[in-house]
Amino acid sequence: MSFLTKIFVLFCVFALATADIWTNCGSSSDHFQIGSVTITPDPPVKGQDITVTANGNLNEEITSGNVKLLVKFGFITILNQNEDLCQAKNPIPCPLQPGAYNHTITAQIPSNAPSGKYSGNVVVTDQNSQEVACIDLAFSL
Repeated sequence: MSFLTKIFVLFCVFALATADIWTNCGSSSDHFQIGSVTITPDPPVKGQDITVTANGNLNEEITSGNVKLLVKFGFITILNQNEDLCQAKNPIPCPLQPGAYNHTITAQIPSNAPSGKYSGNVVVTDQNSQEVACIDLAFSL
């Protein structure tokens, strides 16, 4: 799994798991709707693995797409990248079939991650450039 994909998955799912640090910047027409998320340990700890399980419903087949990720530490942009959603290293390879999804991801929070305020935005689009999901992030480590 590529570094950007790991970061994307970690930020997305971490944000979804802790409702006080994320907001849905999408709409009811987004193609993926989250059902529930569990996170262990809760709260996450720097230098330790975090395991996140999420489930929800995808209402269309996704054969290709894009992930745009922006992460800031304070006002400093630390990550601003686009990545092919369906690359071979994606933890959920394409095509993604419509229906229920239940997926568990484990990743490590770096022990050297600086303490402070982080913000970000994740937008996933499909092969038709339609929004699959959009999340705004705001959290502290």
